[in-house]
Amino acid sequence: MSQPQQPTPNSKPTTQLRPRAARGLFQHQRRQYGQSALGAPLLYFPAEVRDEHTGMVLAGTHGDEVAAVVTLSCALRSLEAGQLRHHVVLAVNPDGCQLGTRSNARGVDLNRNFATSNWKADGTVYRWNSAAEERDVYLSTGDSAGSEPESAALCHLIGELRPAWLVSIHEPLACVDDPLQSPLGHWLAERIELPLVADPGYTTPGSFGTWCAEQGYPCITLEYPPISADVASEEYLEAMIELLCYTP
Repeated sequence: MSQPQQPTPNSKPTTQLRPRAARGLFQHQRRQYGQSALGAPLLYFPAEVRDEHTGMVLAGTHGDEVAAVVTLSCALRSLEAGQLRHHVVLAVNPDGCQLGTRSNARGVDLNRNFATSNWKADGTVYRWNSAAEERDVYLSTGDSAGSEPESAALCHLIGELRPAWLVSIHEPLACVDDPLQSPLGHWLAERIELPLVADPGYTTPGSFGTWCAEQGYPCITLEYPPISADVASEEYLEAMIELLCYTP
């Protein structure tokens, strides 16, 4: 598979923003690309202005990481119609977001379920919260690689849209994880004042980032610090708006 072209973002693109009073509802078209384990619609917002640099921004892979979902939603709702230059998935894992769980409704960590060469069947562990000293909470990695409807549908969507790059937003590691150390990674790290790293410091078998690398898609994992949705939607809103509508 050929490597998609990677863009270099402008520092501050020109955008048309909606008045704050009008940001309660979306102005942008949304489409369904699948169903969750509980039957919830898997939704994405297609880019309204597309070219060879169009990317994709995702959040909500883990249902207990709400600051990323809320902030990305606020950024999208701040844009006037016709401004969105990149595809958006607000909640990769809508069941987990509704239930408040890291996993999907079947107890699977979706970020360890993607069909990669290093997927492992023996489960995974994570920290209960950012203050916990060890990873001791167990989750399944699925019956097989790519077994979950959410991960399978997302891979199918990406195969159809073929974005030039992807940014997957998580929390709470407070870094920009970019294996390619790309211009976009440097821009994000500088813009939101987080360190740029080449790996998270631990193995991630079956992760979305690994799947993207094996498929030839440049992928950056943006990790917010442990921060409330209220604070994140103020501190990172402008940067997320810029991410959604910049041109190279």
